[in-house]
Amino acid sequence: MYQLSRLLHDYHRELYNHFEEHEICPSLYAAPWFLTLFASQFPLNFVSRVFDFVFVQGTGVIFKVALCLLGSHEGEIVECDSFESIVDYLKTTLPALTQTQIEQTMAKVMEIDISKQLHAYEVEYHVLQDEMLESGPLPDDSDRLDKLEKTNVQLKKQNMELLEKLQAARQKIQTLETSVENFLSRESKMKHMIRSLEQERASHQKTIERMRSCLPPDALTDVEMTQIKTGPNGKAKTAAKKP
Repeated sequence: MYQLSRLLHDYHRELYNHFEEHEICPSLYAAPWFLTLFASQFPLNFVSRVFDFVFVQGTGVIFKVALCLLGSHEGEIVECDSFESIVDYLKTTLPALTQTQIEQTMAKVMEIDISKQLHAYEVEYHVLQDEMLESGPLPDDSDRLDKLEKTNVQLKKQNMELLEKLQAARQKIQTLETSVENFLSRESKMKHMIRSLEQERASHQKTIERMRSCLPPDALTDVEMTQIKTGPNGKAKTAAKKP
C-alpha cells in the first residue's frame, strides 16, 4: 500500500492530496483489489485480462492497473467532497467498467513502466519499517495488527471463493462455446443438404424437360388428356348419372 500511495503522489498529485485531505488511505480501497487480483469487485472480463498480465509480467502489474484505474477516474473522484462519497465511488462506481473503459485501461497498463519506482519505494518502505522497529512499537500496534490479520484471512478466503467462481464460469463458457460450435456444425450440414436437394430437384426438372422435348406433340396431347380423364389421383373419373 505504501508503494501505491507513493505512485499516486508522483503521478497524480491532485488525487493524492484529495485522499489525504479526506483521510483515505490505499488500504481502505486497494486491499481487496490486490488480495483478490481485482476479482472481488470488477467484471469477469476485466479480471481475466488482469490475470493474463500477472502471468506475463508478474504481480507488480497490479500496481500499474490500480494506478491507471485511479488516474482515469481522477476527475470524478476529486469531485466527491466527502469521505463517504469517495469510498462509495471507489467501491461501486469505479469497478462498473464498460468494455471501452477496460480496453483503454489495459492500453495504459501496457504503456507505462514503473518497475524502477516500485523497487525504490520498496527500499524506502523497509527503511521506514526498520526505523519504526528501532523506535519501539506504539501502544495500539498490536490491536491494529490483529485486525489486519483477521481482515487478511477473510480476504484470502474471499479470494479463494472468487477464484472457484471464476473457474466455474470459465468451464461454463467453454461448455457454451462447444454447444455453439455443435449448433453451427449442424446448421452447416443442413444448409449443405438443402443445397444438394435443390441441385437434385433442378437436375430432375431438366431431365423432365429433355424427356418432354423428345416426345412428339401428339404423345404430349394424349398424356395431358389421360391426366384430365384420370384426375390428379390417377383414378378414372365417372360421369354423373342423370336423374
